[in-house]
Formats: sequence, C-alpha cells, structure tokens
Amino acid sequence: MDTIGRERERSRKFVQVVFAVLALLSLIAALAVSTRGVDLGLPEASTYPIALAFLIVGAVDTVLLFAWEHIAQRTEL
Repeated sequence: MDTIGRERERSRKFVQVVFAVLALLSLIAALAVSTRGVDLGLPEASTYPIALAFLIVGAVDTVLLFAWEHIAQRTEL
C-alpha cells in the first residue's frame, strides 16, 4: 500500500508541474505577442486578441491547477 501512496504523490506532483509550466508558457507567449507581435509577422490588429487568448489560457491553466489540487485532497480523505 505504501507503493501506491508514493506513486499517487509522484503523479500528483507531475500534474502540478505540467499545469504550472503550461500556465507559465502561456503567459510568456502572451507577453511575447503583445510586445513583439508585429516583429513576429502578425498583423497589428491581431496582436491584442492573440495575446488576450494566451492570457486567458494561462489563467484557465492556473484555475485548473487549483481545482486539481482541491479534487486530489478530497480523494485522499
């Protein structure tokens, strides 16, 4: 049973890292598009919606990280 607990904890840590990295990458992409979108070849009118979309994805990833933690704590009880 101890092995299952260790695997579950390792799996939970992996999910935390994945969601955190995805959120961070989305925020970095939003910043890159908003500041250098035209330099990247995007039309000037498109940089704001694209940056906003990346920002929303980063926020949703963060919310999912906290929701996953809440669900994981409930299942441990």
